Parts: sequence; structure tokens; C-alpha cells
Amino acid sequence: MDKKPQRDEKTPPPFATACYRLISNEQDEPADFLFLDVDRAFEELLCLRRDDVIGRRATEVFANPLTEGFNWLALVASIVRSGQTQETTQWFDRLGDRYKVTIVSGGGQTFATILNRMPLSADQSPRRGQEASDPLSDLEAVFQNTHDAMLLVEYRDGTFFNLRNNAVHKEITGFNNIEGTSSLDLLGQDLGGKLIGYYEQCMRTGQTLRYEQDYDFASGRRFFQTELTPVYGEGGLRYILSASRDVTDLKAAQLQSETLTRRLEAMFLGQTAMMMMVIEPHSGRIVDVNPAACAFYGYSREELLGMRIHDIDTLPQDEVEQHIQQILGETQRYFVFPHRLKNGEVRFIDVYAYPIPEGDSTLLYSIHFDATDRENYRIDLLRERELLSTTLKSIGDGVVTTDNYGVITSLNSIAQELTGWSSNEAVGRLFTEVFRLESEETGLVVENPIQKVLDTGRIVGLANHTVLIQRFGQAVPIADSAAPIRTEGGQIFGVVMVFRDVSKDKEQSEQIRFLSYHDPLTGLYNRRYIEEMMGRLDTARNLPISVIMGDVNGLKITNDVFGHETGDKLLQRVATTLEKSCRRDDFIARWGGDEFVIFLPRTDLSTAEEIIAHIKKSCDAASDGTIQLSLSLGCAVKREANEDLHGVLQHAEEYMYHQKLLDGKSYRNAIINTLLATLYEKSIETEEHAERLKTHCHSIGRLMNLSSKEMDELSLLAILHDIGKVGINQAILQKPGILTPTEWEEMKRHPEIGYRIAQATPELTVVADYILSHHERWDGAGYPRGLKGEEIPLLCRILAVTDAYDAMTNDRAYRRAMSRADAIAELRRHAGTQFDAEVVRLFVETALAGNAR
Repeated sequence: MDKKPQRDEKTPPPFATACYRLISNEQDEPADFLFLDVDRAFEELLCLRRDDVIGRRATEVFANPLTEGFNWLALVASIVRSGQTQETTQWFDRLGDRYKVTIVSGGGQTFATILNRMPLSADQSPRRGQEASDPLSDLEAVFQNTHDAMLLVEYRDGTFFNLRNNAVHKEITGFNNIEGTSSLDLLGQDLGGKLIGYYEQCMRTGQTLRYEQDYDFASGRRFFQTELTPVYGEGGLRYILSASRDVTDLKAAQLQSETLTRRLEAMFLGQTAMMMMVIEPHSGRIVDVNPAACAFYGYSREELLGMRIHDIDTLPQDEVEQHIQQILGETQRYFVFPHRLKNGEVRFIDVYAYPIPEGDSTLLYSIHFDATDRENYRIDLLRERELLSTTLKSIGDGVVTTDNYGVITSLNSIAQELTGWSSNEAVGRLFTEVFRLESEETGLVVENPIQKVLDTGRIVGLANHTVLIQRFGQAVPIADSAAPIRTEGGQIFGVVMVFRDVSKDKEQSEQIRFLSYHDPLTGLYNRRYIEEMMGRLDTARNLPISVIMGDVNGLKITNDVFGHETGDKLLQRVATTLEKSCRRDDFIARWGGDEFVIFLPRTDLSTAEEIIAHIKKSCDAASDGTIQLSLSLGCAVKREANEDLHGVLQHAEEYMYHQKLLDGKSYRNAIINTLLATLYEKSIETEEHAERLKTHCHSIGRLMNLSSKEMDELSLLAILHDIGKVGINQAILQKPGILTPTEWEEMKRHPEIGYRIAQATPELTVVADYILSHHERWDGAGYPRGLKGEEIPLLCRILAVTDAYDAMTNDRAYRRAMSRADAIAELRRHAGTQFDAEVVRLFVETALAGNAR
């Protein structure tokens, strides 16, 4: 703009108009405004040419602000945002005069300004350094024509003074004559100081400031939303206009609405026991669902909101719509619907529905419960009732029922056939008149099973070798079971007896008896056979009779660690070893559980001891890396005929237990060594890892002044904490990648397995609880019990830190080792969450001192 229009000083234009567009930065803050149009008066007033202004920014047109200290951008942004019109009176150095500026929002980001010169008399002409206008007179219209509480504050000599307040402010606050007072005088140090802080922020930024504050007035506690507007004079910011609006009732309504909303959301969204839906009745469109419904039906919320209730209800559409009309008419609110899940499964649903108004329309609110089990039970019950008569007629066993007096109420066809009595003849007679039950061995009448059930209220069965004497005298061997018939309340109102002809069964009894004398797992004789055989064996011609009692060492720990299948194999190998070590005429039996007994007729003690030595040698030869064959064996001899063979058996058992005490410790040590060797073979754990842990743990233990007993326990824990991994699948232990959820659940079993191993070993019970708890976390997120903080034993907290450090600083199959510094940083980062912060601190001391390698 080389040539500017010259302003006519004698006849300045009465007002000038310009249009602009507000420009914001990337943070959506007002940054500048762009000239869109100006009128001729604006050109003349500001000595600008229209063509040089249009399309340019204000900061390009004006090298300096129009008036010092006034934040035009904040004022304009506030007006554009509110869509209103606002006036302000300012002194413009560039124009050398005072002008009233009217700012009009044009919608969107556009606005217009109208500059109107405010003529002054000679004695009012402002001089440099004096105020350009009287804010009291300029704001009089605002004060007197607003429903807001208005307050004008003057900033003078570093202090804010109240100048005046309008009638609304006086009525609400009760402050009438406030001129010359400060907020501290009126409201006290706390609240008044807070308001002064807002004034200072408004003055410092030069922008409109909004805040919310509550006040305790004589009329009660009130909430106000306040807007502070800076008012500029020639010398800069001199006044702050405070406009406050009472929003107490609005806040109360908002609070009530928020409370109600939270309650409804908690009922709708937080409910896991009930499925909830909101449905548009005319279209059947699903309007809203809670998470429980999504989880049950298998659809996402978005999927369900795009569906109609007819898409999941398997009833015909017209029937569903009929039910909806019943709900709208409030003639019925409960239904049972078959609904199809996303996976295709159909479930029976109890639906409780009622209409709820929403604006001009009505929606259906429904609560769903899964009633599939109940409906299936009802269907099954009906089916059972239908099948009952058919079953009774076609069942292969005889069935008879009686009342509480033992009077027959029904017989099925098989019962009629077996007894020789027809139903018409038998019903109404006493049970004992139709059923003559005798012992096949003695011929005596057996106890009436119907009466026994009525007397005891329990299920009873006939004794073995019971026969039924038919109506015409033929005896039929039977087996039966009689049980009470009860009401839903548990009262007995009759008895049912089911019986069958066992004539064919007797043909197989000998074979069954033979099989009943042998242990199915090992093939040896069982205890029943030995107890029967002892009477036949205990004769003078068999003297001396030696008895060897054996107990398998470590069966329980083998079952706990390797599983019962491995334990069964151990018992089978013991049985094979005994058979190979004994003679043909010796009786070998599994006495029970992990005990075996051997009867050696015509055998003295020295020969029996030779056989024991041979058994032990064979056990050693049959052991391998996983299964250790070890038997504690005791022996006793019956030499005289008057000795009790059962007493000899007891002596052999006593000697066996004595031997078990002598052998136990060395065997258990062998078992533990075997388990450790198995652990090192199956997993990535090493003996060196255990030794490093022991060294680290001892470093911390010394700093914590642990006793020698605790230090010993810490050593055991460092070596054996992962002993339970011997029971985990080797593929999981050596997997180089991330474990699946199923694999991880399997891996998390190892503390419990290790706990059982330690419990089964007397020397290790002292660290059993430590092994169980060594994967607990300080924040309670560990396993298996979720212990937290000091609930976790101290030794476990020490081990957790050292184990993590050693794992991080040594190579693993799935990652390279960290540096010591990175590992220490990681420990510090998890102190207080995964680890005990104090233990981490002590360990870091030892690590930084060079003790952690």
C-alpha cells in the first residue's frame, strides 16, 4: 500500500463497517482474522484502500495492535462462538479518538465490526496517560438490563477493588455497598483469594475467563457460572467485568439426572445375571442390549443392534407380533420363547417385558433368563411319564410296588411271570402273601425287604443265595433291590422292588469267583484269596512257614509327580520282580495299596533272607532313570504249630516298617536326586541356575540378618523351587515361543506339584509352603493363591527377585540375555508391583557392589 487515502480531519465519517473471517491454528485456537470486505467509510477512517485490504490478514494490514494491551482475538472468538452481538468502547491511538465498537457474529467463523466515533466535549478530551472512557457509564445498559449478577472490578496499584454491582448481584449476595472493597473483605481469605486468582489470570492472559464456584450465602449454598471479561482503557487493562449466572437448580437437576443415569447404566450394563434388551415394537428392531445379552447370544453389540427380534426368535413372525401386542396392551408380560444363538443352538428363554414411553413413541424393555434346563427338564419329565408305563411293561426285570403297609399296588409282566401271580390277583394282597423268599442254603425264610425299607428308609438288597418260591412251588434264585418311594417333600409313601432271575448268573459264578481272587492290576493273588488260603496253609506239614511283608517305597510321590499311570507301572514291575525272585510253591499277593505279602511254606528264616536279598538285587537291576524300584521288606517265621499265623504276619509287618525307617532317608534322597536330574533333562533349568540363585539369595539374606535356619531353608528353596516342573509336559517346558492359554494353565500347576513332592518327603516339608508360593506377586496378581504383600513368605519374595534377575541375565531359548544394568532397571520398574520393593533395593545394593554375576 504505497498510496493511502488521506483522512479528512474536519469531517470524519460517522461510522465505518468491515467484514472478516476468524482464522484458527492447529490447536483450534484463534490466531488471526482475514478481511472479507470494507466500506468506503472504513477506507477513509483508517486511511486504507479496499483493494489492498481484501483477502489479507489483520496482522499483515496493521504492523502494530490498534490499541495497546487489548486482546481483540479473544473478544472476537468469544462473540463468534456465542453467535451474539457485543459492544465495547475503546481508545484508538491510531485514530486519536474514542470509538464504540459493535461486533456482530455472522454465523460460522465470520463477523463484522461497526466503528462509531464517540464525540467528547473540550473538557473531556483524553490526554495521553488518562483513561479513554468511563466504564461505569459504558456498562450501565449491561448492568441494568441483564438477569446475570454483574460486578465491576478495578485493578489499581496492584490490587483489585470492587467498583459496583447490579441489583441482581445485590439480591443474591446481600452485598449492597461494595465500592472500594476487595474480595478478601467480602468473602474471606480462602474464597476471596480464589477469586483474586481468577482476576489475576484474566488480567495476565487478557482473555475472557470462565469458571464455576459455589458460595455459602445466607439464603443457602448456591452454584454460579461466572465469565470474567477484561475491559481496556487507553493505558491498557484497567477493569474486569464479572457476569455470574445462578446454576444451582441446573446443577441439582444435572446431579439428579447423572445419578439416575448411573443407576440405570449400572442396572443395564453392569448386570451379568440378567440379559436385557430394548426393542422397537412395530419393526421388531433391537434398539439396545446389555453385555450379558451379547455374551449369551454370541453376537457383538453392533451385530445385535443391526438385527430384529424375529432374527433370533424361532417362533413364526405373526406369533411373535401377537405377543408384542399383548405386551403393548399390558395383558401379558411373561413368555417363554425359543431363541437361536449365533452358533445355531436354540435355547429356551424366560422373557419379562413391559412397554416404556420414549418421547412420542413406545419401546419394549425386556429381561431375559436362560430357562433351557428347566424346560428340558419339564419336557423330559413329560416324556418320562409317557415312557414309564412302556418301560415297566418292557423292562427285563420284575418290578413290584407296595404302599406303606406292604400291600402290593402294581406288578409288571415280568414280575407276574416270575411269581406266577397275575396283576389282578396280586394287587391288594400283602407282599409276603405273594413273595415267599427263602435262603437257598438253609431253607429258612429271609427278612422281608419291603418291611426293612419301611423301617430304615434306605435302599436294601436281598442276601446272596435267596430264592423266590413261585405260586406253584418252584424255587427261582433271584437278586433284588428295594427302595423307598418318596414325595417331593421326602415323605415315604411306598416301596418299589426290582428283582431278576439269576439262574444263568450262577453258571458263571465260579469263573467270577476265580477272577475275584486276583488283583486286576498286577495279576497276583489279592488279599481276599490270601485270607481264605491262610487257613488251609496253616498246617503242621507246612512248617516252618516264613512270611515276607513288603512295602513299595515312593509310590505316593511317584503318583503325585509322574501320575497314577506311572505309579501303576511301578506296581506291575514290583509284581514281576517278586514273581521272578520267588519259587513256584510260594504264595505272592498284593495285600493292598503299596503292600505285598509272600507266604513261603516249609521255608526257614535263612532261606527267606536269601530270597529277600535276591528281591532287593532284582529291584536294583529293574530300576531306571524315571522309576526307582525300592521295597522295604520284613520277615517272620512260624516254627511251632501252636503259633498264630496271623501273629507271624503282624511281626513281619512290624519288621518291614522298621526296615522302612532305616531305608527311607537314603531312598528319599535318591528320589529327590532323580527328580532333579529329570528336571534338568526335561526343562531349560540347570544346576548352575540353582547355584546362582542360592548365591544371590544368601547375599540378600545376610543383609536382612536371616537366621542360619532361614538361610538353610533359603538354600533348599533355591535348589528345589521348580521341582514341580518334573510333572509338566516336556514339550511345554522346552517350547521356544509364547505358550497358549491352555499350555500356560498347565505350566502354572508346577508350584502345586512341587508342594506335594515336598509334603511327601519329611526332610523337605519345611520348604513345601515356600515352593507353593514362589510365583506369588507383591500386588496379588500371582498364582496359585493370589497372595499379596507380606502375606507372601519372605523367602519367596527374596527368591522372586533373584530368579527374575538370573532369568533376565542369562540366555533363554526364546530371547538373548539382558545386560546387568537393563535387568536392574527392570527390577526397579516392577518394585512395588511384582516384587517387594525392599528386597529389590537390597538386591540392587549387592548387584551394584558386584555380588550379582
